[in-house]
Amino acid sequence: MVLAMHMGNELLSIPMALVTLAIAGLLVAAAALRARKTLSAEKLPLMGVMGAFVFAGQMINFTLPGMPGTSGHLVGGVLLAIVLGPAAAIVTLTAILVVQCLLFQDGGLLALGCNILNMGVLPCVLGWVLYRLALGPAERAKPWRQYAATWIACVAGVTAGAALVPVEASFSGVLRIPTVQFLTVMVGVHLIVGFIEGLITFVVVAYLRQIRPEALGLSPSGAGGCGGGVGVGKLSRGAVAASFLVTAALLAGVIAWFASSSPDALEWSTLTHRYGNGEKAVREPSGAASGVGAWQAKWSLLPDYGKRSAPLGETPAGAQGTAGPSTGGPSVVNGWTSLSGIIGTAATLGIVYLAAVLLRRRGRIVSEH
Repeated sequence: MVLAMHMGNELLSIPMALVTLAIAGLLVAAAALRARKTLSAEKLPLMGVMGAFVFAGQMINFTLPGMPGTSGHLVGGVLLAIVLGPAAAIVTLTAILVVQCLLFQDGGLLALGCNILNMGVLPCVLGWVLYRLALGPAERAKPWRQYAATWIACVAGVTAGAALVPVEASFSGVLRIPTVQFLTVMVGVHLIVGFIEGLITFVVVAYLRQIRPEALGLSPSGAGGCGGGVGVGKLSRGAVAASFLVTAALLAGVIAWFASSSPDALEWSTLTHRYGNGEKAVREPSGAASGVGAWQAKWSLLPDYGKRSAPLGETPAGAQGTAGPSTGGPSVVNGWTSLSGIIGTAATLGIVYLAAVLLRRRGRIVSEH
């Protein structure tokens, strides 16, 4: 199973799963309340579109340089925070993680709270704070400063989120190795992932800076006139949204065929990497973890973004669906990957856009009273 940076059920105990789910629920609710007050008309259509874009981007695993056999992928929290603000970014990433968990069995149901904290709350908040500190006044930000701020935020946000995994697993009592060993490996690998995420985010920020600087809080006339390299709003909000949707469709429907099939950084650190004693990092899954995983496999529409090997409601062979292997080109199996990508992208777009509309509507009702 390709877990991306998503934790699986086997990494948590039931008490830890319940505690982290409660904490995540409270923080997401707080973020929704904050987004209700701060979400602008400029951001409303972008919220759903950027959610769809990040969902599609997370499907593309890339081989880590200098580490053959290991892959990483976009997390997207910092990018969403830069474009939408941290509160709306947390709501958006939560929707993405729920879609991935329930429809595709990507990330354990027991670990949903941890995944929201590790991939959503911490990268969005920490990344946003560091980005703003490094950026300075946004309306006058020079290109080099904005790009440097983006890199710093991505590396710190992704690495900090990854560092929480060993802590959560340690409190759950599932580790077979010292927590420090696991933490060192996770941080080291995800520094590389964060560096590459910075490059991807850099490209998107550079694109928005040229064609819709208002989306980044920049003034087209102010910074641009002083050699800031800011465009003059060359595309409308609708055109910008359409460009991200088209890119998301291409990523999920076509580029995903060519994604790396190597274990991702988390999976490699827990299941593949051999530590000093040659043991895996994690104990065998408990009965509860196995049971929840089997339930997910029974009811996930397209487990592992592939074709089900049993009717919905029946347990597939091996208690999970059959994942489509990466073959380096189009195939019948990869057709299911494309279908999964398109369904997931559309589901994320619809859910996040609906959430944005409800937040704005509720915000107007509150303001009127």
